[in-house]
Amino acid sequence: MAKRRAGERDVGAAVESGIEMETNWYLVRTKAGEERIAQGHLAQLAGDLLLPLLKVRVRRWGRMVDSVAPLFPSYLFAQLDYERECGRVRFTRGVRDIVCFGHQPADVPRWIVEEMKQRCAQGPVELPRHAFSPGEPVRVIDGPLEGFEGIFQHHLSGAERVAVLLSTMSGARAVLPAKMIVPVA
Repeated sequence: MAKRRAGERDVGAAVESGIEMETNWYLVRTKAGEERIAQGHLAQLAGDLLLPLLKVRVRRWGRMVDSVAPLFPSYLFAQLDYERECGRVRFTRGVRDIVCFGHQPADVPRWIVEEMKQRCAQGPVELPRHAFSPGEPVRVIDGPLEGFEGIFQHHLSGAERVAVLLSTMSGARAVLPAKMIVPVA
């Protein structure tokens, strides 16, 4: 048997000894902000890893700059033999736990991971820029405020929430999902 270098996994060892490895994809919960640390350490245990990244705009030193952040903060996907690697994964630096339903680990369907890999193949996922400008007239198209018109104020943290000043309610500020407003034609 050939010698392995430090840190190299012997994936074939389980097959050679007559034990068939059963690897599935699992969702691994990491400690806050330690996704990349966990990914680096898990690389020695898992057959394959996926940490989907997202291009975002963040405020640094009073200016908006482009940055890269995890698409799913505090989570990454790992392909591994759960029975064999569970204990070692749980005690890996940066890892909190493997996501479970009850006492059963939640395996992620392979097609979902493959689809995410394809979408992330060209680098971090880039969501379309916001279509609204401050002061732009908008209409609410869904929810309890459907039909109300207002003035777009600004985007809130993340890409999914916006602040709108409602015209019909004396300028009351409403926080809504961005998908619930459209520009007034």
